[in-house]
Amino acid sequence: MTKQVIIITPEHQVSVEQMPSTSPDEYNFLNTAVAGWIQAVPLDDDLEGITLWVNEEGKLENLPYNQKATYLWEKSYGFTDVICGTAVLTGGSDDEGETLPLTDVQVAQILALLK
Repeated sequence: MTKQVIIITPEHQVSVEQMPSTSPDEYNFLNTAVAGWIQAVPLDDDLEGITLWVNEEGKLENLPYNQKATYLWEKSYGFTDVICGTAVLTGGSDDEGETLPLTDVQVAQILALLK
């Protein structure tokens, strides 16, 4: 089984992909996608229920600026930081802390925002 996610690259590529749903495979997928240590950032306001996964050392590693992921950050937190490197969007988490997939409604909402 897989989970629907969105990957946003610094080169403005936005793609809907499938992430493995088992814990070790899910971690490896996220770690590979962001090219390093993963950090989960729950988004707020219009994007509540969506988690932005980023490389927690992206700026330290001089990864390229990600304009589209930064835009989503700013919708939740204002002009307080920037996202560097590839970002992955998933649903939030359930009561047991397991990562949820994006729903079709969430995917449509994000794709519309990132046009």
